[in-house]
Amino acid sequence: MMLSDKNQSTLKISNEKYYSDLSLYFSAVHPNLKDIPKTKDFEAVKQSVKNLILTNFGERPFQSNIGSGVTRYLFEPADAFTIVSMKEDIMKVLKDYEPRVNGVEVSISDDIDRNAFDITIKYNVIFSPNRQEINFALERLR
Repeated sequence: MMLSDKNQSTLKISNEKYYSDLSLYFSAVHPNLKDIPKTKDFEAVKQSVKNLILTNFGERPFQSNIGSGVTRYLFEPADAFTIVSMKEDIMKVLKDYEPRVNGVEVSISDDIDRNAFDITIKYNVIFSPNRQEINFALERLR
């Protein structure tokens, strides 16, 4: 969209959306601002996706219905039924609470030696045609 001002110069107004969030690394302080740094765009969406997946129901005050609850599967048998249930829970939480992503693909493999699940999530962010990917391990703390 273009607008003209009184001097007949042209101003460009962008309809693009940019996203930002606080970095979860509170130990890292912005060197100039002496404040907690922000994550922007792809990193903000990536952080949000991972947080939604790792959030258990009831963890967020006044938002007890947000979460995937996948950590409960760490104490279940590592079989195909558990993996399918985990995928469904991840897809549901992203569909319900992360409107900035679409085309979500979830791959889960079990790592019996570490007593963990390796999770890979591929998705598109709505403001970009580029495919994004998150990899992380879901494992019990000892």
